[in-house]
Amino acid sequence: MQTIHRRPRAAGFTVSELMVTLCIGAILVGLGLPSFRSIMADNRMVLTGNSVRSAAQIARSTAISRNRQITFCAGQLDSGCHGDWSRGEWLVFDDRDRDSTVDAGENVHLAVRQPASSEVNLSGNGPFNSRVIFTPAGMAVTSSGAFAAGRIRVCVDRGNTGNALDLVLIGSGRIESEQKTLTSGCVPP
Repeated sequence: MQTIHRRPRAAGFTVSELMVTLCIGAILVGLGLPSFRSIMADNRMVLTGNSVRSAAQIARSTAISRNRQITFCAGQLDSGCHGDWSRGEWLVFDDRDRDSTVDAGENVHLAVRQPASSEVNLSGNGPFNSRVIFTPAGMAVTSSGAFAAGRIRVCVDRGNTGNALDLVLIGSGRIESEQKTLTSGCVPP
């Protein structure tokens, strides 16, 4: 009797099977990457908008609870209010002498510096180009004491719908959110 020995088949992929699998995977990643980038840009826009809105709410509630005027502006600790929202930094502080700088004895309630991002654009108009002061009654006024109303626009430069979020300051001192679709890029409000 003759014994026939069969070689067991090796487990694994052949080179051609592996190449086909890699090609299909590369195509799927290539199709999914643009939508993933869009989702990430949307998330950054919403997070930045929420951070700015939260800072304004902190300024207003601090003014009410401490019964004094509180300043909210685009700025940084060492130079005070500069009004340039595109730098991604803002302050909430007691500006007792109304000089737009953080002096000794003036409490800083919040200082935010966003990580640099080429995707998210910020810009402001009206009183946001200098500063907004919240009164003990919660109202928003300019440094001269006049009624303050304006917008801060948080935008991602892409053509999809809902690529901008406007934070609208109304006379009562509240901030309202408005979703926008900007077709001509991230233009200031």
